[in-house]
Amino acid sequence: MEPGETDAEAVVRECREELGVEVVVGRQVGADAHIDDRLTLRVYLARLLPGQPDPRPLEDHDVLAWVARADLLGLDWLAPDVPIVGELSQTSW
Repeated sequence: MEPGETDAEAVVRECREELGVEVVVGRQVGADAHIDDRLTLRVYLARLLPGQPDPRPLEDHDVLAWVARADLLGLDWLAPDVPIVGELSQTSW
């Protein structure tokens, strides 16, 4: 998050900057995951606005893929991501 930015504003900005799409932000999924004394991971559901192109990696990402909910747990996640991925795999969207 940038100074003065809400969580929802940060999600919209990051999706625009990193994936080239505009989104509407939904509810937070799971609890905050504290990475260290400075960083906290928060995950939100988001929907693409109508007429958006497919998301594409623009900056620091090499791969982007749509993954079925049933396949989420089979991917190689970083340790702080694992609890939230478990919740996402069971979340009603």
